[in-house]
Amino acid sequence: MNILFLISNDGGNGVGGHYNSLNQVSREMAREHNVKILTLGSATSPVIASNPYFEKHIKISKGLKGLSGFNAELKAMKKTFMPDVIHCFDTNSLNRVITLSALYKVPIVLNKCGGRNPLKANYQHADAIVVFSTENQEWFFNSANYNNDDIFLIANRVRKLELLEESQRKETKAKDKITLVRVSRLGGAYEHTLKSAYNLVEELGKHYPVELIVVGRIQDKNRFAKLKEEAETRKLPVKFITDERAAKGSDFLYLADFVVGTGRSFMEATSLGVPSLAPASNADQPILINEDNFKDFFKNNFSERNIASDKSLKENLSNVKELIDNKDKYEQARATTLTIFKENFGTEGILPKYNVAYAYVTKKKVNRFKLIINNLQYLVKYLLGK
Repeated sequence: MNILFLISNDGGNGVGGHYNSLNQVSREMAREHNVKILTLGSATSPVIASNPYFEKHIKISKGLKGLSGFNAELKAMKKTFMPDVIHCFDTNSLNRVITLSALYKVPIVLNKCGGRNPLKANYQHADAIVVFSTENQEWFFNSANYNNDDIFLIANRVRKLELLEESQRKETKAKDKITLVRVSRLGGAYEHTLKSAYNLVEELGKHYPVELIVVGRIQDKNRFAKLKEEAETRKLPVKFITDERAAKGSDFLYLADFVVGTGRSFMEATSLGVPSLAPASNADQPILINEDNFKDFFKNNFSERNIASDKSLKENLSNVKELIDNKDKYEQARATTLTIFKENFGTEGILPKYNVAYAYVTKKKVNRFKLIINNLQYLVKYLLGK
């Protein structure tokens, strides 16, 4: 099967989660299929540009202008690579391809790469939609505007990490401290997560030698300064790594006894078997994830929208302390964490699960006119450059 992946970059840095997800999904699908990737927009993505199946970047602005040139590019590509499936990893790439004549008979798959549920009663449409969370899946299932058979829940998108070689490590792991690590952009989103990590470190510090290492690039200097000042005012053992090394924050996971994670950062930590905690909107400390509460947090993709159960809230601190006090329990938690990763996030599940979605769309009768009508409100905005 020939699969054409499309993804847009309209002014961003091209290194966000959905670029990394496409990077991993395409590599796994290429084990069995012929794969090509096109990036569209103002600039390519450095993540995708390094992918062996990256074909080219097509510079195209938002709006009607440039679509004819894109159509010509697709017509030329058809001579050597006629896709059986078009797979869009963002809605702008869907908007750009859906009206074009070059591939109007080819079914389209759209990934909704996490995030909140749509705010309105409708969202964009494709022949199949892949979602990363049960939160999003349930929204589509509950909407009368969608056929449940068109919705596929596939959370697998994270490659198992390898710890950084000792010769390349520039930070030394403290042997006499319990180290929590948080990898995140700083001074923007996820402030609740960082502040809840402060609270946990403060509480644990009453009983154990503990430290929090925060790794990330600074998005907003003023907001970051306030977060850093809070840690200093509270005299918390927090260290920030914000230099150029923070561009690949996962390189510092060798320091972690525990990770405080959200989304992909949570999943990457589980690939190493590091016991991991996630934020909850109703908790002032991050919650240790185990077999009992995994589904509660998986539902919202380990975001700050998580809601912890009464049991998790009540037992959380004692669960963390138990792993610190009991080495056997800690090793059991590591094994459980690895199992959670393999079954739910690991790349091994990508090929068989996406094959099911592709088999489904290639058997459907393609009705591009219907898709255009269903997406009309979004297409009009896009074509007007909004």
